[in-house]
Amino acid sequence: MFGFLAAGCGDITGGGAASIVVSPTPAIVGVNQTQFFTALGRDSGGLLIAISPTWSVSGNIGTITSSGLFTATSTDAAGSVIATADSLSGSAAVTVTTTGWLSGQVSDVNGTLISGIRVYLKEIPAYGDGTDTSGDYLIAYIPPGTYEADIDASAHSNTDAASAEVTIVAGETTTQDFRLNTPVTSSTTTTFPEF
Repeated sequence: MFGFLAAGCGDITGGGAASIVVSPTPAIVGVNQTQFFTALGRDSGGLLIAISPTWSVSGNIGTITSSGLFTATSTDAAGSVIATADSLSGSAAVTVTTTGWLSGQVSDVNGTLISGIRVYLKEIPAYGDGTDTSGDYLIAYIPPGTYEADIDASAHSNTDAASAEVTIVAGETTTQDFRLNTPVTSSTTTTFPEF
């Protein structure tokens, strides 16, 4: 009686590893938070193979368990998570941060995405960003906490304002979309695609 393992895309085989890929990479982790890492071995033909890596970290960024559970240090740091098996290594770049991000989109009542709208934190107005041609904004490096995010639509001669309470967590992106209650007519707007 004969048996075989049909190897294909995504199959796990038993040959020797030619490379190790660690994910996620790059990874951004908040201080004192955890992130699970995985390591995949690939043979010389690119097929997945079973590996049992030894985990380590470089750069004083935290600790990692034998199962790949990383715990970040309590200060900003940068380094790598490393998986080693059969004298091969793969790594993932890791940034440990004390800050977080706020992102989202601004649209009008018709669902039209609006560019040129400033979104900012009321408590720290210097933390803000204008929406791009897709209506997207991103405010980076915000200290953790709860804030009131406001929008300034006056650039479109629109006095309609919106605000929302947002909670920023270290190492994470909080998403907050805004919708104006009136339509905006501007040559710089784009619309949502129809699905």
